[in-house]
Amino acid sequence: MMKRTRSSLVEAMRAFDSLPKPLRQAIAGAAFVYDPKETAARIARGRKPETILRGILRFERRTAR
Repeated sequence: MMKRTRSSLVEAMRAFDSLPKPLRQAIAGAAFVYDPKETAARIARGRKPETILRGILRFERRTAR
């Protein structure tokens, strides 16, 4: 397993903090680990946060069955 450095953890937390509140709540409660840096990058490239949120919620519903 790759060891994370303190700076990468700080970057991940800053990326998480930059996400809209509904996305932060969905990611925090998700059964799957989502990378907040990747999610923030998707938003920066033009993906709507609502679209990402729907995908997370859809995946959570499927895994709950």
